[in-house]
Amino acid sequence: MQIYGLCFIVEQEIKPIPLQNVTVEANIVDMIAEVTISQSYKNIEKDTIEALYKFPIYEAAAICGFEAEIDGQRKVKGIVKEAKEAAKEYTEAIQEGHGAYLLESESEDVFQCSVGNITSEQTVVIKITYVTELKHDSESEKIRFVLPTNIAPRYGSSEYSSSSNDGKILNPDVVSYSNKADFYLELAVTCRMTSAIQNIESPSHKISTEMNIDGNPKISKITLTEQITYLEKDFILVVKSKDLDQPRAFVEYDPELQTNCIMLTLVPKFSLNTTISELVFVVDRSGSMDVEPMKKAAQALELLLRSLPEDCYFNVVSFGSDYDSLFPKSELYSETSLSKALNLAQTMKSNYGGTEVYNVLEWVFKNSRDDMPTSIFLITDGEVWNVDQIVELVSKHEEEKNDDLRLFSLGIGDSVSHNLVESVARAGKGYAQFVTNDERMDKKVIGMLKNALKPPIKDYNITWTEVNLLDEKELDMTPIEVDKPTISFMSDDNMEPPSPPPSDIFSDIKVQQAPYIIPPIYSGVRFIVYCILEKNIEPCKVITLKATSQDGPMKLDIPLDTVTLQGSKVHRLAARKLIQDLNDEKSFIHKHPKNANKHIPDSLVKGHIVKLGKTFNLASKYTSFIATDERNNESLSEVQIIPQKREVPQLITSYRMVHDLSSFSMSSVMVATPQNLVEEFDLQASQQEVNVIHQEPKIENLFEFLGLQSFDGKFLPNKTFYEFFYKNYLDGFNNFKQEIEKELSELSEKEIEEILTSCIAIAYLKIVMFDDFKDECEMCYEKAEKVFKKMIGNNEKEKIIIEKAEEWIKNWVNNSD
Repeated sequence: MQIYGLCFIVEQEIKPIPLQNVTVEANIVDMIAEVTISQSYKNIEKDTIEALYKFPIYEAAAICGFEAEIDGQRKVKGIVKEAKEAAKEYTEAIQEGHGAYLLESESEDVFQCSVGNITSEQTVVIKITYVTELKHDSESEKIRFVLPTNIAPRYGSSEYSSSSNDGKILNPDVVSYSNKADFYLELAVTCRMTSAIQNIESPSHKISTEMNIDGNPKISKITLTEQITYLEKDFILVVKSKDLDQPRAFVEYDPELQTNCIMLTLVPKFSLNTTISELVFVVDRSGSMDVEPMKKAAQALELLLRSLPEDCYFNVVSFGSDYDSLFPKSELYSETSLSKALNLAQTMKSNYGGTEVYNVLEWVFKNSRDDMPTSIFLITDGEVWNVDQIVELVSKHEEEKNDDLRLFSLGIGDSVSHNLVESVARAGKGYAQFVTNDERMDKKVIGMLKNALKPPIKDYNITWTEVNLLDEKELDMTPIEVDKPTISFMSDDNMEPPSPPPSDIFSDIKVQQAPYIIPPIYSGVRFIVYCILEKNIEPCKVITLKATSQDGPMKLDIPLDTVTLQGSKVHRLAARKLIQDLNDEKSFIHKHPKNANKHIPDSLVKGHIVKLGKTFNLASKYTSFIATDERNNESLSEVQIIPQKREVPQLITSYRMVHDLSSFSMSSVMVATPQNLVEEFDLQASQQEVNVIHQEPKIENLFEFLGLQSFDGKFLPNKTFYEFFYKNYLDGFNNFKQEIEKELSELSEKEIEEILTSCIAIAYLKIVMFDDFKDECEMCYEKAEKVFKKMIGNNEKEKIIIEKAEEWIKNWVNNSD
């Protein structure tokens, strides 16, 4: 697992720089957040040192500000330059004895800062600012703000290595830290919403919330109430605000660039008919999933399995260092296949070693069915390094299956790699969700399954301007010619080829949609698309979103907000999406219709990323922040240059075992003779104590009850079912049974018993469980309701029986108190 903070390296030995203070300020405006992280470090060594500072952010966040403050007396702000140019400038500055500060991208979600020439007893404050989209939470009208883990360092020892040779200064994968820290995290979040804030909560930490700031119900402030010296897990804040899910289109004007950027966002709510599908559940059982993450993954798998429709095909694949599958090929959902899968889910352990995602996904793709759509569910903590390779694999197979393959990812645990989980879902045209060890995952899991069973929506189109300028011209794939430097006959220095000079961002296209390929739309999942318009191009007053589905055309008109925002935050988020497109090879350069089958030079992609980074002041794969603090002659005389850094191999993580997940056994749903069971309970009613539910049910109660349901939706008359309901309300049960027999006198006793148990189960789920667990049990409820209607075959009788069952359940609850 990554550890982040500031260290320095002397002759292969990594030494810590004590962290003095950590301050985080976040400003949330609807679904956008601007975050500033300030960390104070002090050099307690007698020598001048060079240090490394590392920190994680979400892979979609845009780092747009970098600053270093020295001894509280002077500040130096970073400017964005091409990465190699910035690294060269940094090296020259520290060689000359000046202070130098370099912010580079190590990966999509890890950045690092090299701090050169920190003198003895000197204090340095590193300040990083980024903007980010906020994810939709699993419930309506809520957004989820997450401060990634390890803003302050975790402590321990490990080795480090260099992860790239692209001209950047330092790239150790793991660093060491002191176990002595005398500081507290200070965190302040301000929420400014368009509508009234209804609720704020943190599932991760204890918080203090001040609502109605200055009498305004749209503004609130949040701070931590507990003193913590470091973050062992992500800080999570969930904010509920009225109308947050409603469609919105607003425009931001950037005075410096004189451009408009539109942000279109909504949380759609629609219903489409389901389609017969193949569903493959790929479960991470590596050592890093130890204990709680493994337990969460197994629970998620069990709920998914119980909720599947009876006409689907499915498989379960476990992976770690190696992988194995429950079935050689996906099997039809049946009592037998479900029983095998549930047995696997209930006995899972995190004993598969390391985390090798690539090989298992490659096997799943090769063995997926060709005669129906395939949805893959990847359940993992995502702690891998070869993300780019995995994303490339997913993209390749998704394109080959032409929308008939989708990948959904569920990140589990307190230290999830958001980069992997988000990237593979994006490449697989699904979406990602996250759940910590302390959160319920059931709503998120069932929401994913519901969307996976719906046919893909296709042919997306957004009308941004009155005239379509999005695909107006063919892009020039010719590399830009540049002046080449003169090479000396007396110098053996390697000459780096110069990068193309930055040009206007609209030199190729006047309207830049980000992402260029409109992401898939799923019910209940936030949808965001941006569009940057060239200077003097006006947006439509009404933005139109269109698509086609298996059930017919889809359309939504969204009026553009009349108030124009001023600034650059939305522009930067859009630019970050454009850079992401270029990295993922999904950009307007790669996917423009007129450039099909054309080779896209790497230099062209790099040139566009550099151009975007410089224009919008963003750190990226090819752009870095550089700041220098020029010192006078007296200061320079004190500076000593540190020894050369060296690469050291990285240690392999050790793993622990987890406890078995105990859950309800499928053996309890075996069918028994109805009449014998009723007679047996008449005799034993006064002798047995049975645990019943419960005006305040728990999720464990739901899992136990769903264990009584057959694969086809029936709740069969068996001993366990009657144990659950019968004893505590014996007289009422017999009376209810007699009423059902009168209504269905033409049916056999066995059929009546199955109808009796099914209608009781339907009423129980609706009356007892829906208040707290509707999303979790809704698909199982629908399965039961569907088979119940088939058994009755009469709408009028069906209604009468359900009403009687609901009345019986209400009486049963009262008698169970």
